[in-house]
Amino acid sequence: MSVGRSFCACVSLVALCSGLGCVSMPTGASLGRAEPATKSVPRGAWLAPVVISDPSARGATENQRQLTLAIEGYVQQAGYFSRVNLLPGEPSSDEYVLGFVFDRYELRREIHPMYVPLALITLGIYIWAGGPIYRDVTHFSASLSVADTSGKELLRYADHVDDEGNVSLWSPRYALPTSSAERTRLVRSLLEQAAYGLTAHATQ
Repeated sequence: MSVGRSFCACVSLVALCSGLGCVSMPTGASLGRAEPATKSVPRGAWLAPVVISDPSARGATENQRQLTLAIEGYVQQAGYFSRVNLLPGEPSSDEYVLGFVFDRYELRREIHPMYVPLALITLGIYIWAGGPIYRDVTHFSASLSVADTSGKELLRYADHVDDEGNVSLWSPRYALPTSSAERTRLVRSLLEQAAYGLTAHATQ
């Protein structure tokens, strides 16, 4: 292929990708593999339906349902409590009620600042060599409340995860954007804090 044709093909590809600009991506609700809890609470827990209150979150209703199931499985597998169930139900008097609220739930994809100039200068070699094309930016913030079965809040924790990562043509995330790792990190952080907090609360 001539240099002229290569340049034209490169320009077309760069124009196509750069035309995407900054795009809000489907955030999903999956969680990664559950690592064993560093502190376990020898009581049962009930998980209330997860709430995603971020008004800009895409597919919040479906994500709430899926994330509730994902967190239930994560809590069970990690062993934070002796057992975990989903509300509605009938908790016993010695069990806890967990409530997760996500007030920021965002995965955004933007053009990497070096992509356009380097792709054009190198006639596309930058792209095929694995240079970053996009930058995926993740923002999650959430709170976890722990209440007794009478509804009295015992503890509340809040945390956030803000992360970004480069995406090349060969990155697994190029075609399948995901924020599972960041979401898992946030959920685990809140559960760890709650487990230690409940252990300390029980000794008071």
